Amino acid sequence: MRLRNWKETVEPTIEETLLDVHPETLDQPFHWYIEPDITVWIKPADGKWRKGIVFAEWHTLYLHDRIQQWYVEYGKGQHRKRELFAPLLGNMKPDTPEVRELLRKAGVFV
Repeated sequence: MRLRNWKETVEPTIEETLLDVHPETLDQPFHWYIEPDITVWIKPADGKWRKGIVFAEWHTLYLHDRIQQWYVEYGKGQHRKRELFAPLLGNMKPDTPEVRELLRKAGVFV
């Protein structure tokens, strides 16, 4: 007799499905389920990947496609900043083991 896993008996939600997909490179635009207060990796204008916390969704731009932008807080103390980042522009990634591995390969201290 084979025991079934919980995931085999319950249909996954859209959010769970998006969590199972991961970017193959750091530059790849990548969409996933985002909500305030989650930890993310961002790439500000200086080009260095940094850890930040999603503050709030700002608005949706209508360019070629719907692009959601999120306010992300990063830095410490007086150097704390809040800027807009967009997953579909490739400058924002989830804080997952797969993304941390890509950052390690790129030489970022994780």
